[in-house]
Amino acid sequence: MAKQPARPINGHGTVSVEAFLEAICAMHLACYVEGPVQDRGGLMIVGPPGNLKTTLLDVLDDNFHNAISCSNLNTQTLSRIAPQFGTGSLRSLVLPDLQACYAGDPRTAARLEQQLMQLAGEGSRGPSWQDARFQKFKVRAAVFGAMTNRFYEKYANYWEDSGFQRRFLWSSYTLANPEILLDAIEEWKRADVGGIKIPDTPGNGVIPDSLDSAERKEIRRWLKYQPGPHEVQYSLLCRTTSALRWHYNNRKLKRDPMHTMREFAVTLRKDAALLKV
Repeated sequence: MAKQPARPINGHGTVSVEAFLEAICAMHLACYVEGPVQDRGGLMIVGPPGNLKTTLLDVLDDNFHNAISCSNLNTQTLSRIAPQFGTGSLRSLVLPDLQACYAGDPRTAARLEQQLMQLAGEGSRGPSWQDARFQKFKVRAAVFGAMTNRFYEKYANYWEDSGFQRRFLWSSYTLANPEILLDAIEEWKRADVGGIKIPDTPGNGVIPDSLDSAERKEIRRWLKYQPGPHEVQYSLLCRTTSALRWHYNNRKLKRDPMHTMREFAVTLRKDAALLKV
């Protein structure tokens, strides 16, 4: 019998920080798994201020040579690094504070948002001011971001109309122990967010698809409360689970990737999950 996620607390599902971190790392590797949908997609983390959102996303920038974090991204910066996504030397773009992209001129933010949508979705052939007659590689990247609940609520309806929402998984949580950061300061140390075995990057550039029909059907159910249509999100979750299984087998870890992803999927529900650190 499949192991179920931790028992709900006051109606909220719980997820361990280790499972959350492993899911993020596997999502970065998902692009190495071939699938019927080429869109890379990505993950947006929504939660109250001071809930370790940036810390969790730092696992990508700190541990993978082909993931880059940009705290103050603009269209010019993105255009300069985009060719590295086209060659595959970069695979994931991390925006630890998505709100910063909307802090300036709304027209600039709208252009940047369109570029991010193209990177995560159908692919980008360059900004509008470049000559469209030139031959170019189609550029794709997985996009990871973080934002507060208030910021998400402000833009949710607009993103639904623009198609921004359907390109990403939306993960919501709050800390099960909101005092953990203050407790760490009281002890004059950094909060311990746990540790995981960081996955390797496949040397041959390929991770096999290893899911069966029953597993895909279960994964599809996890998307019930995600903004649809769900093609990009569904493909991303399936490829992520295959990447995690490959990692476990590669490291000879006796763990079930479906259990880890089942636990992570608690953050995709209608009610925010509780993150246990």
